[in-house]
Amino acid sequence: MISTFVSCYAMSGSSCLRWKMAAPIQRGTDHHKTFGAKAYLALYYATPEGTDEEGELLTPYLKEFHEIFNSGRLKPGSRLLDVGSGPTIHQLISASRFCTEIVCAEYTENNRAEIEKWVKKDPDMHDWTPFFKFVADLEGDSSSWEARQSHLRDAIKEVITCDVTKPEPFAPRQYQEFDVVTTTLCLEAACPDRESYSAPVRNITRLLKPGGTFVLAGVTNQTFYTVGGYKFFTLPIDSSFMREVFEKAGYVDINIKSFPATNPENNTISDIDGFVVLHASKAEI
Repeated sequence: MISTFVSCYAMSGSSCLRWKMAAPIQRGTDHHKTFGAKAYLALYYATPEGTDEEGELLTPYLKEFHEIFNSGRLKPGSRLLDVGSGPTIHQLISASRFCTEIVCAEYTENNRAEIEKWVKKDPDMHDWTPFFKFVADLEGDSSSWEARQSHLRDAIKEVITCDVTKPEPFAPRQYQEFDVVTTTLCLEAACPDRESYSAPVRNITRLLKPGGTFVLAGVTNQTFYTVGGYKFFTLPIDSSFMREVFEKAGYVDINIKSFPATNPENNTISDIDGFVVLHASKAEI
């Protein structure tokens, strides 16, 4: 393995990129070795407008999260568990207005490190300023973005390891039930088939209070996306399947909004055909 990577770095940049793209599609434990957190952030999260290749996907998703979390679902002092955070925090901005405790759970060390850098104001952190300004504008107070950053930094209490493919994703940690669970672009990237997608929803549900809210943002009918020249696996699913999974897991008031991809004919970094934002309530006992 070491000699393989040495050979790659000895190549020219374009030759190395072709070598990576010819490698087998990355999945599972490959993320520990080949997923570049900084490359991912630079490509997909430079601005809320997203990428030229995929089109404008982030802004409607941020608007949906704003609507969901400003609808009265969350009360001040709520506790939130974010599952499969990746190296990102933008998915927490709207909810953090009401949360005093947020736990970010993520599989890979490099991704966890990026969140921790942001929380600690490390000079090497990713710049999320455009996202905070975008959400502050949605909330009608464009001057509040700096205060919102401080609030979110204070609210993130832990950045922990998780593996959603395990029956106990957060072991050995134990938590009281949360008021809300969020997950963004996680399950379809982590789960190799439909049954293994359904199981984590059931497992995570155990940590959500009865009547609590589950919020999911996911891509539809995507089989891959690229980071740093590598292709990473995505399980192709659609909104009908997602609804079925949540119904079987005991959720009610399931609401799903679908958004088609805006630039599929020119997209070379993934084969996404759209995304969904789902929110649902865990049935009362």
